[in-house]
Amino acid sequence: MSYEKIKSIVNVVNASNINSLNELIDKLKDEPAFHYGKNKILSPSRIKFYIDKCIEFGLLTNDYILTDMGSESLKNFDRLVSEVIFNMEYNGKKFKEFLTEALMKIRIPTVEEIKEGLEKHGVEISIDELRTFLNILAKCGRLEKNRKYTYSLKGLQLDEFEKIIRKEYENTDKDPSGLIWFEEFKEKIIKKYFLTLDEFEDLFAKLQKKKPRLIGLQRSRTKSYLLLRD
Repeated sequence: MSYEKIKSIVNVVNASNINSLNELIDKLKDEPAFHYGKNKILSPSRIKFYIDKCIEFGLLTNDYILTDMGSESLKNFDRLVSEVIFNMEYNGKKFKEFLTEALMKIRIPTVEEIKEGLEKHGVEISIDELRTFLNILAKCGRLEKNRKYTYSLKGLQLDEFEKIIRKEYENTDKDPSGLIWFEEFKEKIIKKYFLTLDEFEDLFAKLQKKKPRLIGLQRSRTKSYLLLRD
């Protein structure tokens, strides 16, 4: 799986002093993620494909050293890598926007059908690259991969959303009464957790209904302020 290969590259680079592409390829040949069948190892060109993906994702420099993001991914690989893929831009729009639109209009969303759907929006992407992206997103928990090799977006559950709201509120600067600027808070969560505006507003409304005492909103003419109550 692409997920294991990219994660393995990050771990190997972190644990080694790599001086060249060939040295990195040789080290990766010892990693189970690059083995298949009975004692078979991926070709150097195929291993390089995944190394190049790590560079494209911003996890490695061109000299095969971990970037700051690569180092951070050692602690939070799933979130960072899925964020990179979702935020890749095609024709001025993020990949997640195109993918969401394509998935909504496809009856049986196989890789091939998704590729056709993306092409209708002007997104030129190879089947190999798209399959890599979809498999990584599925392993990161952002897509559901079904038995017939079809894909669907995995929605955030309400209890997960509540944990996010509580965590991000706790980490946000507040005024003496505990209020924070709601619009800025909302934008941060949408960007950080790959939600659409509709997804955020739907989950937030459900959370307000489920726990009306938890959420306090105060509105002025130009701004809204949020207060969480335990």
